[in-house]
Amino acid sequence: MKAVLRWIVGSVPLMVLAFILALVTWVVAMEEEDRTIEEPYPQPIPITPPKPPEGMLITDEFDEHVQVTIRAPQSVWDSLEADDFIATVDLTGLGPGVHQVPVQVTLNKQPSRVTLFEPEYITLELDARMERSVPVRVQIEGKPTLGYLRQATTIDPSEVLVNGPSTYVAQVVEAFTSVSVQETNADVEGQFPLQPRDSEGQPVTHVTLTPEMVNAHIPIERSSYYDSLAVKVVLLEGQVAPGYRVTNISVEPPEVTVFGSPEVIKALPGYIETEPIDVEGAQADVVVRPALNTPSNVAVVSDQQVEVRVFIEAIQSSLTMEIAPELQGLRPSLTATVSPETVEVILSGPLPLLETLEPSDVRVVLDLFDLSRGTYQIKPQVVVPEGLAAQSIIPATVQVEIFTAPTPTPTEP
Repeated sequence: MKAVLRWIVGSVPLMVLAFILALVTWVVAMEEEDRTIEEPYPQPIPITPPKPPEGMLITDEFDEHVQVTIRAPQSVWDSLEADDFIATVDLTGLGPGVHQVPVQVTLNKQPSRVTLFEPEYITLELDARMERSVPVRVQIEGKPTLGYLRQATTIDPSEVLVNGPSTYVAQVVEAFTSVSVQETNADVEGQFPLQPRDSEGQPVTHVTLTPEMVNAHIPIERSSYYDSLAVKVVLLEGQVAPGYRVTNISVEPPEVTVFGSPEVIKALPGYIETEPIDVEGAQADVVVRPALNTPSNVAVVSDQQVEVRVFIEAIQSSLTMEIAPELQGLRPSLTATVSPETVEVILSGPLPLLETLEPSDVRVVLDLFDLSRGTYQIKPQVVVPEGLAAQSIIPATVQVEIFTAPTPTPTEP
């Protein structure tokens, strides 16, 4: 029995050594199969915005990140995501001023650990929260249309709350916006964004306004000394050239602004006539800048010049002509007969051009190029003077019979 005990006691060191060797062998085998990696994580980790102490604010926008280095097995590395990291800072007990606070990083995935992160500290500024009222100021830009006046602006609300770090809130003296009434002849009304500004008119950052918009109403009214009158074109008695007609009359501008006493302006008929425009014998558009017939006690503002265009075009009509087709491209050794011998061509275009048209001005051609003996249905081609169009050909095709030309019989001496 004692011999057995002595053997067991003597074998313990060997057994422990064997266990250690087996453990090392297993660790090495596992390491070769799933090797450990220590590398920087490929993307920066955002630091969770910290909660400032009661009554305090972080003055600047918080957008901090930290770069971390991780030691972990390959299998863990392959499964890591940015959400597995938590980066925070603690602002407990801090007062107003600039502070350097340590960054804390944890990794919620095992077996792995963070071996290094940068930066270890971040710098931020705390300030006391402040809120106060400031007046709203609306600046009017531009001038209404000539003859219109801007009345007093109404706004709602007249004051807004500015909120933020006390250092910045104290700089705000007004909530500002601008509204344009340039060249308008109707009330301007709507919601307009406000901007916090300091005593020098510069924008103030890091603060918010409540509300952020103001309702503004700027009445625009017509002055009793002005009126806008439509321009009425007057044509002289007479006719454009025969075969032509007036198709349209344009006026630019269509209205003019006049000035006078309120009594005279009120008595005006609502339009102003041009001096008579002569279109006698016209065959093309007539463009003129006529004078305006204004009463002696009324003036056209700013010497407004009116341009009138009288659009004139030829009256469109139609004409039917009977024409014998011409053969084109027939081989010298062949001859042909055409049935029917004439076709009717319906032409359309300006009446003056149709009235001066001669029969020889229009040709009907039958294309016989590369055709040999036989009977064919050929579509005639019509050649007309510029400005006219062939609307129809009756019949649409003609029959052409091509045959060998007879040999002339020799005459006896």
